[in-house]
Amino acid sequence: MFEAYFLDSRLGRIFCTGARQSENRRKGRMLILAPFGEEMNKSRHVLSALVRQFDDAGFDVILPDLFGTGDSEGDFGDATIDVWRADIDSAIAHLQGDAPVMVVGMRAGALLAVDAAKRHAFDTLTLIHPVADGRQLVNQLLRLRLAGGLMGSKNSETAAELRQRLAAGEALEIAGYRISAALAAGLEALSLSATDARPARRVNWLELVAESGRPLMPVSERVIAGWREAGTDVNAETVVCDSFWATQEIAQCPRLVDRVAALMSN
Repeated sequence: MFEAYFLDSRLGRIFCTGARQSENRRKGRMLILAPFGEEMNKSRHVLSALVRQFDDAGFDVILPDLFGTGDSEGDFGDATIDVWRADIDSAIAHLQGDAPVMVVGMRAGALLAVDAAKRHAFDTLTLIHPVADGRQLVNQLLRLRLAGGLMGSKNSETAAELRQRLAAGEALEIAGYRISAALAAGLEALSLSATDARPARRVNWLELVAESGRPLMPVSERVIAGWREAGTDVNAETVVCDSFWATQEIAQCPRLVDRVAALMSN
């Protein structure tokens, strides 16, 4: 049964959507981790469709808005990776039963999912167009800040100057979000290619492409090769779909929802 509720966590209540099954119908436990910022807003309809698919398939599901994001309590500027880790741990503890936890992580949510795998034993990780490295993510945020500046201004900023300000403990306003120095540092410490990362028994890596036949990105191939070398079973695929988290208009991606649901039912 689909539900929405608030869950107590470390710094405040976090808003969750999900589904809960009767004991005789429950097939497993599922955690979904979203990206943040505008990517979260543009992705919510796709992730909500996944919740409903897993509900129909008999899974207990939880999709949390981490502290300071979405409809949860708190200010985004007060969020840190440690706070989000506590939120994720609270969400997992809320899932009923003792079946292995399966996780879907999208974009930056994939970084948090692999990070959580160091604290929890996950059966399956499904990563949707993951951000492979937290430093890459922070660089994207800084470019977004620079793109929003005044062209040709004598006071125009540079990426190096923005990094110096973060290093000095200053928070930056980027596209309506206050990115604290602590959050930026925490993000930069996350990486899918960390040498100690063997995230789950099985990983499904789904990358969205504009047309069939396109290969995975080179950085994805490197991460996947490292996981396979460490003994992780990795299934890597491409799905033809718009990059809905970055489009101007809300874009649907039923092919992706159906493929994730099919992989989880195997």
